[in-house]
Amino acid sequence: MADLPQSISIALPLVAAIWLVGVVALLAGAPGGLVAATFIIGTVTGIVEWRARRGKH
Repeated sequence: MADLPQSISIALPLVAAIWLVGVVALLAGAPGGLVAATFIIGTVTGIVEWRARRGKH
């Protein structure tokens, strides 16, 4: 991830971690709505983090 801007380098692992929780929940038999909410929250959080850090550089 050395070629990516720092803002993306921070946002991607954050989203990946939240999505990993969603996958584990799905494999553990969690309701689909809960898993979908986890993916949406992860994506929105990553976008917010990226936009917030992008403005600081």
